[in-house]
Amino acid sequence: MLLHGGAEHGLGRTNKVSPPVLRMVAVARSIERSAQGRIGTAVLRDAVRGYNDDARSPVVDARWALARLRELYPDTPVALVGHSMGGRVALELAGADGVTSIVGMAPWIPQQYDVAPFLDRHTLLLHGRKDVITDPRKSARLAELIVQAGGDARSVQLPDAHAMLLKARAWHRHTTQFLAETLLS
Repeated sequence: MLLHGGAEHGLGRTNKVSPPVLRMVAVARSIERSAQGRIGTAVLRDAVRGYNDDARSPVVDARWALARLRELYPDTPVALVGHSMGGRVALELAGADGVTSIVGMAPWIPQQYDVAPFLDRHTLLLHGRKDVITDPRKSARLAELIVQAGGDARSVQLPDAHAMLLKARAWHRHTTQFLAETLLS
């Protein structure tokens, strides 16, 4: 399941042609094409644009979508792939039933996460070194803590900024290779 970025606050409806949604549609298409149909994707469009503090709006949406996927495909491993705010959501749902892999693409990491939910999952944290919106050092630190605790985590720093536009193919390639390795083996 692919989770798009958004804003810290915002109750406006998420448009299906908004850049964060389209960015994840492009990632989904790349995954499906590169995996030659062996990995299916679903791009979740959040109801509203913002995270919204305690409301955790995209987490609520993602929990619903994840439950629906579990109903439809009960024995299928699920990966959460999120960009920015969607990366935060993926990290927050790492311990959810059926999730085997997490990919955070320039994830928004507002606090240090407990690594316990990651220990029996596979985690890839991609970040652009030129990112000034979310902190690449926090991604690297989280991966390091997961590994120190005995988990499988990788951190990859790319020569790109937050929007993943300069090196889009590299973001897609790393994500697809990781998903193929962790979902298909």
